[in-house]
Amino acid sequence: MRAMKWFSRLVLSLLLLAVSGFCVFGFLATFEPLPPLGQRSWRTGYCIAAVLCVWGIIRLWRPKRPAGLA
Repeated sequence: MRAMKWFSRLVLSLLLLAVSGFCVFGFLATFEPLPPLGQRSWRTGYCIAAVLCVWGIIRLWRPKRPAGLA
């Protein structure tokens, strides 16, 4: 059971890592000629998505705290 939990966290982490890599590629693609408002909105969206993916990976692998401690 413990190995399955570890494996599922690994698979989910790899998926989130792939999404964040796509966001980096998309962010770099916004430096092509686009309207300025379009550039800002795409860059903002890619940055938010990448940060959320990295945050999700950190949350997956951070050890759980006991319920009594806040």
